[in-house]
Amino acid sequence: SSHFFSWQKRISCIPLFLPSSPYPVIIMGSAFGRLFVDLDTLPDDGYGTFQLLFLGSIYGYILFFASNLISNGSELLLLVPSLAGLVGSVILPILGAVPDGAILLFSALGENAQEEIAVGVGALAGSTIMLLTLPWLLSLIAGRVNINPDEGTANYKSKPKLYPPGNFSLTKTGIKCGKEVKANANIMLATCGGYLIIQGCAFKYDKTNHPTDAETMDQASVEKWWAFAGFLVSIIGFFSYLYIEVTKQDREVEEGVQDQVRAEAIRRGTISLAGTFCSGLQSFGLHEHTTLLDDDETKRLSTFLKSFFNKYDKSGDNRLDTHELGFLMHDLGENISAAECESAMKQLDTDNSGYIEYTEFVKFVKVYIVEVGRVGYERALRHSLRIVGKGEPANETDDEEEEEEDMPEDLLSLSPVEQQRAIKMRSCWMMFAGTALVLMFSDPMVDVFSNIGERTGVAPFYVSFILAPLASNASELLAAYNYGLKKTSKTITISLTALEGAAIMNNTFCLAIFLILVFCKGLAWQFSAETIAILFVELMMFFVCRDQVQPVYMGFIAMSLYPASIFLVWFLESICNMD
Repeated sequence: SSHFFSWQKRISCIPLFLPSSPYPVIIMGSAFGRLFVDLDTLPDDGYGTFQLLFLGSIYGYILFFASNLISNGSELLLLVPSLAGLVGSVILPILGAVPDGAILLFSALGENAQEEIAVGVGALAGSTIMLLTLPWLLSLIAGRVNINPDEGTANYKSKPKLYPPGNFSLTKTGIKCGKEVKANANIMLATCGGYLIIQGCAFKYDKTNHPTDAETMDQASVEKWWAFAGFLVSIIGFFSYLYIEVTKQDREVEEGVQDQVRAEAIRRGTISLAGTFCSGLQSFGLHEHTTLLDDDETKRLSTFLKSFFNKYDKSGDNRLDTHELGFLMHDLGENISAAECESAMKQLDTDNSGYIEYTEFVKFVKVYIVEVGRVGYERALRHSLRIVGKGEPANETDDEEEEEEDMPEDLLSLSPVEQQRAIKMRSCWMMFAGTALVLMFSDPMVDVFSNIGERTGVAPFYVSFILAPLASNASELLAAYNYGLKKTSKTITISLTALEGAAIMNNTFCLAIFLILVFCKGLAWQFSAETIAILFVELMMFFVCRDQVQPVYMGFIAMSLYPASIFLVWFLESICNMD
């Protein structure tokens, strides 16, 4: 069966049957295998090496593109309130680990699995260590504000948050994260059990750095059931982590991620404001004397709308005029004509000041999004103004020409229910396409890494350690930096917990794949140096996460662990004679 999962040489060697053959799958497999370049046909000179590197860059970009498809597709589901909790807790972590898991899987399916699996180990170690170091530093640099480490405070409330502008003090600037970062660090360390089990066995039975084939087989036979035990521990850790995420009571970080995705989707024109809250609106029956949302939902909506409101509140007096209200509603994906804006202002401006206050705006939006879900766009504004305004009938002027329609029409022209349905379809397509590309190109990428190692004399582990994360984890790196730029405690917490979550998935989901392959294929665990490096970095980051206030220099300490881990592997293998 392993021949069918390996897309390149291992499938192309299967005989091609005639079209009338009863084995169409084999025909397709052979044809599919020929889509990729046979690396054995590349010249052995410098031109061949250049071609190999170019081919690797193409495969790497496709894997990067596929990883983004998976990530963006799964994030779209955060726009569906009924699925958001499950997506943030379960789907996002699992799909984020798919590229690394695929590289691990395909590295152990070939005929030379004992040698090629070093590529998978490099991808696993490189992904785990890179995510805990470089993005951590970038998050601290991008999200830094003035801090007082002695008092444990950070300047998130006053403006400017960073002064003087460009301040780069290593000790007086930094971030303050939520308690979730420390909690995730505890889970990260607790999920190292799979490594400890298989590595403890390897320490006992692996006696030489350069074993013969017979010694390798003997070692594999002894370690087989230890690998299975490590697999069980990793699987238990995997489901335990998902259970903790699904059942925890404090959802502030998850809600923060969801609101960030909602805001970006509205700014891009992917969905309207009403569309993002659609599924939660259908149960409301609204009239003048009912309460729309409870206190927590009101606070969350108010916080969500604030960044859009502030964009046009240039004076900072917490109010907007008629034209600014129109632009704001347009930014929220709600295309209201100028005449409708004037009518809304007359109804909402209860003190006749010519402006709408922020509290009045939030009250209006709460009712408006419910009415869109209840009676549709055409009647929603009139109904909303009747409920929250002065009680005067709204002007029903039909002024189609004045509406601004430069938002994408594929979703914004739909009703909220149709928007939600379209979001689900688009998300499923993106996740399916991304996963398919990962499965198609992971095996050729493994062969490229192995071939680069052979041509350069560099061990495949080091090649994949450095290059694989660039393809499979670049999206996480960029996301961590972008979240940091928002310079709030909530967004920096989202950034750092996401990085820890990726490490936890590597400790559980990806390691479980690795260990079941060791068990099923009868492979020896010859990765002591690599395992020690992973555990060393995770232990150091466990201590880094003890403090909620982290000065910028802590980011540089975290970053220094990346080159330190490479040196540690070299030292243990070359000086200490570990495998």
